[in-house]
Amino acid sequence: MTLAELQAWVNAVPFVPFRIVLSSGKTYDVPTSDHITISRLFHRVSVEYDNATAAYISLLHVTALEPLASAGKS
Repeated sequence: MTLAELQAWVNAVPFVPFRIVLSSGKTYDVPTSDHITISRLFHRVSVEYDNATAAYISLLHVTALEPLASAGKS
């Protein structure tokens, strides 16, 4: 995964909520572009949640980005 690929997902218009998948199998959902910050210098991503928790992710461990299913769709 490259910074440019991740940045493209974050800056997409319209924004599509997505899931970050790590090499460990752990996942982090990104519901809006306001919930994610990319540090280009450290190649790190932070995902912040409304419940005051956050995840700090090294880009080296990101294996995939997946769109999240839209609410209300089956």
